[in-house]
Amino acid sequence: MSEQQPDRLPDDLVRLAWTLHRALRQRQTPPTGQSARPLAQVEVLRLIDSRPGIGVREIATALRMQPNNVSTLVTQLTRDGFIDRRPSVHDRRFVELHPTGKMITAGGEVNEILSKAISEALQQLPAGAEQRISAALPDLWDLARSLAPTP
Repeated sequence: MSEQQPDRLPDDLVRLAWTLHRALRQRQTPPTGQSARPLAQVEVLRLIDSRPGIGVREIATALRMQPNNVSTLVTQLTRDGFIDRRPSVHDRRFVELHPTGKMITAGGEVNEILSKAISEALQQLPAGAEQRISAALPDLWDLARSLAPTP
């Protein structure tokens, strides 16, 4: 990869992020016995997996969605056995969302498939590429955190 001009870096990162996202979505297969889920459902599931106990309003804020749309997604995912709704221990008027065993198993299967695909792709890169990518990860995580919306 050639040296990038600093003024092109944002555009290059946008193109890279979309390309990686598309490539991973194409490699992703549904968990055993499941059908493919819409991206909005996948995003809700991933957020609940990473933040057990999160509420509908917090999900809506994090994903920049309308709370009623998130509520509909949560209802579908609860009905399908992926989410457990529990009354909040802090305020019984609110519900906390937690992953079920089914969700944890399915998510692990999907993550394993994607990790294997990435491992295989990394092995095809030129010598030293994996180390350079690994070295860039802390800065890329910092960039992702600085781009994330604040509640």
